[in-house]
Amino acid sequence: MDFSQSKIKHLIIHEIGNKLRDEKVFFSETLQKVDANLENILLNYFLKSFLTQKDFYHLNHNSDLNLNEIYSYSKNIFTKNDEVTFIKTSQNIAKHLYEYSLHPKIARGELIIVQISNIIYNDKTIDLIGIFKSENKDSFLKVIKDEKAIKVKDDIGINVSKLEKGCLLLNTNVLDGYLVLNIDNNNQTTDYWTNKFLNLKPIDNDIHKTKEIIKLCKNFSNDVLSSQYDTDTKFTFNNDYINYFEDNDSYDIDEFTDTLFKDDKIKKAFFEYHESNEESFDFNIYDKFELSQSDIQREKKKIKNIIKLDTKLELKVLLDRDNGTKNIEKGFDEERGMYFYKIYFNEEIK
Repeated sequence: MDFSQSKIKHLIIHEIGNKLRDEKVFFSETLQKVDANLENILLNYFLKSFLTQKDFYHLNHNSDLNLNEIYSYSKNIFTKNDEVTFIKTSQNIAKHLYEYSLHPKIARGELIIVQISNIIYNDKTIDLIGIFKSENKDSFLKVIKDEKAIKVKDDIGINVSKLEKGCLLLNTNVLDGYLVLNIDNNNQTTDYWTNKFLNLKPIDNDIHKTKEIIKLCKNFSNDVLSSQYDTDTKFTFNNDYINYFEDNDSYDIDEFTDTLFKDDKIKKAFFEYHESNEESFDFNIYDKFELSQSDIQREKKKIKNIIKLDTKLELKVLLDRDNGTKNIEKGFDEERGMYFYKIYFNEEIK
């Protein structure tokens, strides 16, 4: 995706309060005027955070896509493509967000809606609609210069180097709910943005499937192996499934299970766990697909094999392609009546 020739076509700012606290909505009735300098600053703010985003979503609705409000509003803006429609429709988007602003931690903030042109995607020039919410204000110093001195004055405003919430709706794949990029840096407390306001669903591609099979393995390890098997079994499984993903370009269920499961009991538990939690994983476990190595490496860094002991000690065991858990050995000391771990190493790393 190429944003280098992008231009702001329409831009408007509303203010959204918290409905739970009976805060109101302020609707702008005119567009924001944008000169060349402000346009460069805003385009950087709107688009920079999405340059490395690879996860595409689409707007979703359980029964009829046209009932997804953001889908209908975006379609109206793209179709009419005029200032009056943009202003009126942006106000409807603000009303829609306000209806879901019910979490006690949602702060009053500015809702910025922008239509941007000259986006190059798949060798085509398209428009997009950006929707951004800013809730947290930062302090900054404003420099004031006159004939006698230079002074500073404190002020507060939007930090243009930090995007809190935002989505880009690309005017392509219309019948499937557009292509959407989304950022929500507070999604643990405010899923109202992604799930309720936008109602997004990940696009079912190889990247998404890779993440889902890794999530299945991680959850199985944490939920089943941690509680029903010893630590060595869990750590070995974690090591083996990451190695499998790193060593293969594609995923195949038969090859995957033959490689990982030498114990039929654990293999059975894996399939039973998937079956009982199937709704939690948005992919077909029997599909064949290409593995996304960049996502595998990202997920690998998140896996933490931690042994917590009742003697106020914790052991962190990193994933190791060659040795796995062979350099750590568990035993029982009869004299002390306590378990112990024996660790093998060549030298200490300073």
